[in-house]
Amino acid sequence: MNKPVNDSEEFVYQVCNKSFLSLWSYANPTGKNSKELCDILVVCEPDIIIISVKDIKLTDSGDIETDWQRWLRKAVKGSVDQIYGAEKRIKSTSHVIRSDGSQGLSFPSSDVQRIHRIAVALGGDNKVPIEFGDFGKGFIHVFDRVSFEIILRELDTITDFVQYLIDKENLYYSGKETVFEGYEEDLLGYYIHNGRSYPQDFDVIILGSNIWDEIINKPEYKAKKEADRNSYMWDKLIENISEDVLNNNLEFGPDLNQSELALRAMARETLFVRRILGKSFSDFMDLAAQRIIESRTLISPESNIAYVFLAKPHGEDRQYRVSELGGRCFVVRGLQQNCKTIIGIATEQYQPGKGFSFDIIYLHKQTWTAEDQKQLEYAQREFGWFASPQQKSVHEQEYPTN
Repeated sequence: MNKPVNDSEEFVYQVCNKSFLSLWSYANPTGKNSKELCDILVVCEPDIIIISVKDIKLTDSGDIETDWQRWLRKAVKGSVDQIYGAEKRIKSTSHVIRSDGSQGLSFPSSDVQRIHRIAVALGGDNKVPIEFGDFGKGFIHVFDRVSFEIILRELDTITDFVQYLIDKENLYYSGKETVFEGYEEDLLGYYIHNGRSYPQDFDVIILGSNIWDEIINKPEYKAKKEADRNSYMWDKLIENISEDVLNNNLEFGPDLNQSELALRAMARETLFVRRILGKSFSDFMDLAAQRIIESRTLISPESNIAYVFLAKPHGEDRQYRVSELGGRCFVVRGLQQNCKTIIGIATEQYQPGKGFSFDIIYLHKQTWTAEDQKQLEYAQREFGWFASPQQKSVHEQEYPTN
C-alpha cells in the first residue's frame, strides 16, 4: 500500500493503520479526474470513514482572535470542503481507487453504508478552541493532534471507534446543551465513565478540563490496559493474514472480497472481545505446539461468530489442510446451531526457526438440513472432527479487579 506524502498525513495514516489495519485503510485514494479524493479513507462495510488532514501553522500577529479565525478558516474549512466533495464522489462510485490507480475494496451498497466525516486540524498547538458539528451537509468531527491520537488509542477497533462517533453525533443532534471547559478527550472520558454512553435524563452537560486525567489514573483503568495486551495477538493475526491476501499468498484461499468477509468480521470484534480471542488463540498455539490438541472452537460473546483454529505439522499438504479446515467449520456450524457464521483459521504448529503460513475460510450458512446433519455425522465418525467436543466457559472482566 502506498505511503502518505507528507509528515502530517503520515501521522494520521499510522494511527489509522494501527487501529483499522492495512486491508481497510487507504492513503490518498484517487477521486474524479485522478485527483486526490481525501487524505485517508477507511472502508469496512458498512462503515466508510473520510478523513481530511490540514497542517496549518498558527501565526502570532498580536491579535489572537484574528489569528484563531485565520487558522480555523484554513485548517478546518478546507477539510470540510474536501470531505463533502469526497462523500459526493463516493456515492457515485462502486469501489476504492488507490493512489496508484489500482482497484481497492468495493464500497458498501447505498442502503447499508454509514459515512463518518473527520477533519484533523494540526498546527494549532492546543491553543485554538475547535468546534465540531454540521457544516451544512452532514456532521463532521474535528480533532486536533492530541485528541485524535488519544481517541484512536483508546477506541482502537473500528467498531468501538465508530460507535463513539455515532453516539457523539446523536448527542449533538439531540439538542442537549453541552458546555466544554476541557478538550475532546474529556468528552471521551465522560463517555467511558458512563459505560460508553451519554445519559439521557439531563438538560445540560458541563465537561471539566480534568476528566480524562482522572480516568486514566484509576487503578481499574490501568488494569484494563494491561489486560488489553492480549488483544494484540488478534490484531497481529488479522494483519498477517491481510498481508497474505494482499500479496496473493493464500494458495488455496478465496479471492480478495471473500477473504475480506472473514477478516472484516474478525476486525469488527470489539477490543474487549479481541482480548478474549487473542488469549484463546495464543493458548491454543501453545497447546498445539505440545501436540496436546490440533483444533479448537471459540464463540464470540458479542458477534456470535464461531472461530475454528487448526494447527497442523510442518510439511503437511496445504490443500489437505484447507479441506480439513473447511470440514471442521461445517461440523461446527452443525454443532452450534445459533452460529450462522463460522470462520476457520489454519496454520502450522509452532517450531523454533521455522516459518508459518495461514489459510482462512468464511462459512455463512443460514439453514441446516437433514442432509447436512448426515454429512456432519459422517465427518465425525470417519475423521473424528469434534466427535467428542469438550466445552469450557471463559469469564473475563473488562475492568479487572483484585
